[in-house]
Amino acid sequence: MRTYSRFARVLVVAVGLFCSATLGATVTAKAPLVCTRGPSGQTYAAVVTLPPSAPTGSTFTVRIDSLSSGVISHIGLNYIFDMTSDYPIPAGTSYVSGSARVVPNTGTANVRQGARVWHGTSGIHVALPGHVVNGTSFTPPSIEFAVTITAPAGSEVAIKFSHYQVTANAFIIGDVHTTCEPKPKPFTLATVRVDPPASPP
Repeated sequence: MRTYSRFARVLVVAVGLFCSATLGATVTAKAPLVCTRGPSGQTYAAVVTLPPSAPTGSTFTVRIDSLSSGVISHIGLNYIFDMTSDYPIPAGTSYVSGSARVVPNTGTANVRQGARVWHGTSGIHVALPGHVVNGTSFTPPSIEFAVTITAPAGSEVAIKFSHYQVTANAFIIGDVHTTCEPKPKPFTLATVRVDPPASPP
């Protein structure tokens, strides 16, 4: 298990995501993680770009682009696969049906095939089933989804991160699963101030 613990530390710290909307300010967020394997002190880092404010009733798109993992390499590791991430739909918004999608031609080929994003009862889910072979790197494909603000003027809506997990296939021991939860859960990455409805022209 010690071998995998060192690998898990490299993987979790190396993978970063950043979110962007059509317009907005950029916020850098770092969520502390508690993982089922690996050392303490692991983190999830994100650069979030969202409108600093938007009127109630308006719709905006969240885009999540990803950074390279850097080389994933460890003695005894064959490959990693089945990476998943979860993002709750912000309270005070409603999901725009059918808007979640993987952005075409983004990410690296080793995780692009089979990548999918969908809306479920607990939010937006991203799954990357592809295999990342020991000694290589990967960049997850980008995703997009849209929400409509239902919260009243004067409140805030928050984009949050709630869960990450990965499976590693290692020599002799086979598949090993690692689950990471942010503290607090879910962790707020960025907020949008809700303005009064736009005045008619």
